[in-house]
Amino acid sequence: MKKTFFLLVNFLLSHFAIAQNNDNQKHLLTSKVNTIEITSFSLTDPYLSPLPYKGLGGNYEYENRKFLNTNNDNLSSQSRGNFTGGIGLNPAQSAMLIYMGCNFGWGLYYHFRPIKNLQFLAGGLCELDFRFKYLERNVNNPANIDLATNLNLAGIARYDFRILKRNIRTQMTIESPILGCMFVPRSGASYYEMFELWNLDETIHLSSMYNKRGIKSKFMIDVPFNKCTWRIGAGYNTLKYKANDLIFKRNEISILTGFTFDIATFSGRKNVPPNNFKSTNN
Repeated sequence: MKKTFFLLVNFLLSHFAIAQNNDNQKHLLTSKVNTIEITSFSLTDPYLSPLPYKGLGGNYEYENRKFLNTNNDNLSSQSRGNFTGGIGLNPAQSAMLIYMGCNFGWGLYYHFRPIKNLQFLAGGLCELDFRFKYLERNVNNPANIDLATNLNLAGIARYDFRILKRNIRTQMTIESPILGCMFVPRSGASYYEMFELWNLDETIHLSSMYNKRGIKSKFMIDVPFNKCTWRIGAGYNTLKYKANDLIFKRNEISILTGFTFDIATFSGRKNVPPNNFKSTNN
């Protein structure tokens, strides 16, 4: 009888210890943000026209962020993608420009926490930027492509406070390109000449703060509700670059809304989910 009792106690204690280890095991969470923006923009592309084009557009952006490992909450990685499109008119409203593009980036940030509720993130971001512009009235060269790779300096400031029994987060981001490479065609050169005849002279240029300057900034507020956390904010993006004696400009002002949430991913032999996590793959 005593032997049976001790075996039962040992069985219960071992299962309790396993459950505790699973509960205490740390797992990386990925913070995901999805936002939609309404944008007022101004573009100047001297390859297509010397006149500026102004109009309205829309953006969709996703962002993923997580710490590199469970034992270090000072270094995080970020990946993001942006898809944009819009329509602009010249000052006389006699010609229309169609504008669309996408942007993908990945970077690393170091987290500083000088005081409670205040956090700074500083780091860098590598990005690939693609833009397509089509001008209906230009017969010889109706379209132009902006293609560039950039290394950006980036910073984020966060401040958390409590109001009306809710934990509110304010966040401001800023980025600026410092080094990269860009595709800029010569004035008057046709895409047939460049890609059918492979005449790519003076089309690929190194970029730096000397010939490419810009600032991308956003101010956002995260407000938690019962089942989700919503984000609202505003953004500003200005970019100016030059090559082949042509000066290109892009200015954007936007308002945004979206939502943010955290997810956990389990895979492999070492990153197994706790017993209280259920998966359709089990």
